[in-house]
Amino acid sequence: MDVQTSFHSHPAPSSFQLTGEYQNITPHPNHDNDSEAQYFLDTAKPLQPEKSSAVIQQRPSRDSNGAFELENHKSHHWWRPIALMVMWLLLGSSVGLGHHFAYQSFDQQPQTVFSQSWAHNLGSGAAFLVKTSFTLTILLALQEVLWFSFRRRDIKISLIDKLFTLSSNPFSFVPSAFVNAPLATALAAFAWTIPISAILSPGSLVVGPMVTFNEGICTVPTFAASSPNISFYQMIPHGSGIQGPNTGIQKLASQIFAQGIILNIESPCGNNCSFQHSFYGPALQCVNTSNPSYLNEQVASYLYYNATDLTTFSESEDSLIELSVTYRNNTKAEVQSDLNYVSILCTAYNATYELSVNYTNGLPKFSPSLTYHEQLQNLNMTEYVSPGNYPWHSNSATLVREVYDKHLNGTWAQSPTAQYSTPNTNIGNTILVGNTVNANSGAITSLWFVNRDLLTGIPELLTNLTISTLAFSPENTSTSCLSSKETLVYYYNPNLLLIPYSIAFCLGLVSFLAGVFVLIQTGIRTGDIFSQILVTTRNPFLDEIARGHSLGSADADVMKDHKLRLGKLKRLHGENGDYSDGDYGRRAEHAAFGLAEQVNSLR
Repeated sequence: MDVQTSFHSHPAPSSFQLTGEYQNITPHPNHDNDSEAQYFLDTAKPLQPEKSSAVIQQRPSRDSNGAFELENHKSHHWWRPIALMVMWLLLGSSVGLGHHFAYQSFDQQPQTVFSQSWAHNLGSGAAFLVKTSFTLTILLALQEVLWFSFRRRDIKISLIDKLFTLSSNPFSFVPSAFVNAPLATALAAFAWTIPISAILSPGSLVVGPMVTFNEGICTVPTFAASSPNISFYQMIPHGSGIQGPNTGIQKLASQIFAQGIILNIESPCGNNCSFQHSFYGPALQCVNTSNPSYLNEQVASYLYYNATDLTTFSESEDSLIELSVTYRNNTKAEVQSDLNYVSILCTAYNATYELSVNYTNGLPKFSPSLTYHEQLQNLNMTEYVSPGNYPWHSNSATLVREVYDKHLNGTWAQSPTAQYSTPNTNIGNTILVGNTVNANSGAITSLWFVNRDLLTGIPELLTNLTISTLAFSPENTSTSCLSSKETLVYYYNPNLLLIPYSIAFCLGLVSFLAGVFVLIQTGIRTGDIFSQILVTTRNPFLDEIARGHSLGSADADVMKDHKLRLGKLKRLHGENGDYSDGDYGRRAEHAAFGLAEQVNSLR
């Protein structure tokens, strides 16, 4: 059974012809009185808001005859997008400034004042709000600018699709979009750029170490070779005279000379501190001299090293402490055919030690500077009665004699008949020289070679030993100490926050100004909403080109090639099918998308 509904029983008149039935219909206050709208009003009878008639009657967009005039029409509350853009712009700016001042208050503050995780979380939240606020400002402006662009030129439907998705699909940024809607495309690019600010800004606050320095007075050990408590010397049995260096200082010297180090001294001011200390102590100074006469003898070709103590003992007068050293300056582990000898003379002095000690994590670094005074004299045979007589003199001499007698004196020579050396000195137990295996002959042969220049190496041994005695010194003195303390603090880099936020604000401000300009020009509040699309697509031509694609436009390639513009829709009249403005003299204007010849431009 063929059931015909009321809709089918009233065939809709063509949009390009008006029937007599609809000639005398008074325009509805909320429509532009075209025949299609009137037909659906008669059949559907939509619900009307209770107070809409009173509000619509106050619109200035109708003339004295009640005709709708698009040029004078303004949307209700057309300024609302401006208010929203101002609100989002101010919110983003306020949160951004608050973020800056909050991080600035943390700068160089201890990490314990505020949880690092919460500082990061709050910073990320603030960055999200700033990004969201400025992005919403841009998107609001983009909606208005985009619809304004549709008024300015004819655009293919396929490009209109891309323009509608600029803010959600990065692949919509095609060259034709920049050509046909440059401002809208630029605003969409702004919206894609803003989120970068949320990536950079949280990294502007980091935690790192800060070193703070405090100056104070510290008690530090001083050189005490004259102290009986430290016992650098040993006494003659059953007497009070000095017999020589004791076993303790000999062991210390063996360690220092073999390793070439200074014994660590416990820090008086913490793990990280520094101080300067001045004291008197023994020191050596070596100078180059002419080769001795014995080098002209036959045995000289087999001689590697010879050190002779020139110090003498006398009951009547003191003698200077000196050491004459001659050695073959071999820097490689091989015998040289030519004689390459160096002769030096080392003399002991009383010296002022200006010692700078810098502790890093409890490990000291020593930087001594020596000022030489008078030459150091040796003990004479009348001074054995007590170390209290000339204590500085006697104990300094003891230390120097330790360097000479136990480690430097003696000879190192090679046997004339065999390729091996017979060292008669302990200098081989120091860091100054060494020996190796002669790889050329295949025999295990101890050969002489120099590890470092003895001109500076020999004085360095005594300097290191003198400073190392501070570790056992019972005598102290006061000096100024500079201690440092490492604390984890917040570091704020304002450039990483203010620069991205400032760029985001500028992009939002430019977008805001563009949106305000468009709204003032048009007086129409649009939006990326379905109802806006609905009211601007009421054109029968669009129905024709969309025929067969009511469920989707994916396959409507032919339709997408049409160029449309948003403007005042013209009406067909007469047998020639010409377009004319208005609606048969009633001047009821209707805005919609249409072909260039179907629409007039909107301002």
